[in-house]
Amino acid sequence: MSPVVGYSLDQLMELAGLAVAQAIYKTYPPESHPNVLFLVGPGNNGGDGLVACRHLKLLGYNPSYYYPKQNRKIPLFESLQTQLALFKIPEVKTSINDDGFKEVVLKADILVDSIFGFSFSPPIREPFGSIIDMLIRNEFDKPIVSVDIPSGWNVDEGPVHDISIQPSMLVSLTAPKPCSLRFTGIHYLGGRFISAEISKKYDITAPEYSGIDQVCRIN
Repeated sequence: MSPVVGYSLDQLMELAGLAVAQAIYKTYPPESHPNVLFLVGPGNNGGDGLVACRHLKLLGYNPSYYYPKQNRKIPLFESLQTQLALFKIPEVKTSINDDGFKEVVLKADILVDSIFGFSFSPPIREPFGSIIDMLIRNEFDKPIVSVDIPSGWNVDEGPVHDISIQPSMLVSLTAPKPCSLRFTGIHYLGGRFISAEISKKYDITAPEYSGIDQVCRIN
């Protein structure tokens, strides 16, 4: 969408990540949920997560991130990791199959699913299959926040299996995807960068954003 709306990928990712961070702050403030673990995929959804991770650090959280399949093709993603390093945000390098990974999850107050976005198509390859399985089981009963759509869901139809990720909160970006109609948890929209002309062209109903908020709760 970036060429259509006049934004670069960098700009859209920054706006999306800021919206995700703000939604988390509104629902799970750092006083009660300081430790946030981002589970990051290789595409743009993962990039949104990396940006949100940085913003949460600035908002007083203790974020960390697990990024097993790093995007080396686009310089933007390396820049995002450089920023995280400069802010001393730790990267979890323990394999999800190691016992130490459970300890990492246990210490987290929130798990952020920024693995796959709306353009994902099966099959799910490792290690992401194991990560999604962990989120489905959620044996430590952690709040899960999904970025744009829950990873593994079909963008139009929602969960493709009887057992799928069921996040506590969803942050839709630009506009809610059709699958969000199947979501019953806390739902925010981050899209305060779409012009009225674009909203009309794509039949996007813009909510009433309050003050300087970049997100609006829509359920």
